[in-house]
Amino acid sequence: MERSLAMAQHAQLYIVASRHPRVGKTLLARLLIEFLRLRGRPVVGYDLEVREPALATCFPNLVWPVDITDTRGQMALFDRIITDHWRTTVIDLGNGPFDQFFKVMAEIGFEHEARQNQIQPVVLFITDSAPFTAQTYAELRGRLEQTVFVPVHNEAAAFMLIAQDFPASSPKYRTIRIPRLSPIVRGVIDRPGFSFAAYMAKQPGGPTEVHSWIAEIFGEFRELELQLLVGQLESSLRGSGKDKVRQIG
Repeated sequence: MERSLAMAQHAQLYIVASRHPRVGKTLLARLLIEFLRLRGRPVVGYDLEVREPALATCFPNLVWPVDITDTRGQMALFDRIITDHWRTTVIDLGNGPFDQFFKVMAEIGFEHEARQNQIQPVVLFITDSAPFTAQTYAELRGRLEQTVFVPVHNEAAAFMLIAQDFPASSPKYRTIRIPRLSPIVRGVIDRPGFSFAAYMAKQPGGPTEVHSWIAEIFGEFRELELQLLVGQLESSLRGSGKDKVRQIG
C-alpha cells in the first residue's frame, strides 16, 4: 500500500484557463499559489499574458512571463514544465494564448510526456454563459483525455452556472465556487502586495468577510487535491494489477 501511495504521488500542473478577460482568472491563480505555498509545496508559475503579466507582477520571484506566440517560446515553456516535474506548476492562461497553448499541448503529445514524468495536468476552467465557451470546454475534454478538467464558477463574473454544460472529468471533482465579494472588499484584495496567507494569519478583530471567503476557497482546493490523490492512487493500483496479470500470464 505504501509503495502504491508513493507511486501515486504526482506533481500537479494547474492550468487556470478562461475564454474571456476579467473573469477572475488571475485572482484564482493567486489564491492557488498562496494555498500551495502555505502547505509547503514547491511552486513555480508562468504568466502567458506577456502584455499585461498581472500574475508575474504579484509574484516577481516565483512567476515568469512567457511568450508562446512562436515555436521557441512554446518549446521553452513545455520543456521547463517537464524539467520542473518535482514542483507544482501554475499557469495563468487567458484568451490571447488560449488556442495556441492547447493546440501545442495536443500536437506534441504532452500528456504522454507528463505521465512519464509523474505530472498530472489539471485545467481549472472558468465558466460563463456563452454557448461558445461550453463548446470549447467540450472540445478540449475530447482532445485531452488524460487531463483533469474542473469547472470554476466565479459568481462575480457569471450569475449562474449550467452544470450540464461544464461536467468535470469525474463526479469526484466538484465545481470550484468563488463567492461574490462586495466592491469595497474586492478593492482590499486587489491592492498591490496583498497576501491572502498573511491576511489569514492576522485576525485582530476576529474573522472578517475576507477571512471567510479565503477559507472557503482554500477548502475547495484541499478537497480537489485530496480527490486528485485518490484518483492517482486508483490509477496506480489498476496499473499494478495489470502488471501482475501479465506476469502470471
